[in-house]
Amino acid sequence: MLEYVFFQEAPRKHFQEFLTEQGLAWTLEPGVLETLVVVDEAGLDDELAERVESMYDELFAVEEALRAEHATPPLRPHDGSGLTIKLPDERSVSIQLPPELIDRMLTVITAEELEVLVEVIAHAVADAGSATPGAT
Repeated sequence: MLEYVFFQEAPRKHFQEFLTEQGLAWTLEPGVLETLVVVDEAGLDDELAERVESMYDELFAVEEALRAEHATPPLRPHDGSGLTIKLPDERSVSIQLPPELIDRMLTVITAEELEVLVEVIAHAVADAGSATPGAT
């Protein structure tokens, strides 16, 4: 099985259509932030594998451009002691953190991954805050 990761729906759907046109079987595995397109390798010769990889590379470049175009203001370390994130209601909030904590986090994840992590947490907290008390 081959796995191809997508974060945007339009490029993923285009890739799925391409795979179907090529006669390849595929399934989707949705994640929190991404969707994997899992391709069955049966019937995948070297030439077709190259075409699939080429199409994926093209679509991933499109996806990256779409992500950059629609990105919220980036989360960036601010003077090494904080982060600025965009909340679901479009407000920007600065969070102060010890510089050594930010430095340590950035040794194992990228600033972009840290941005995703913090924004997912912010959205989850906002969603929890708008839930009806006692509802599950």
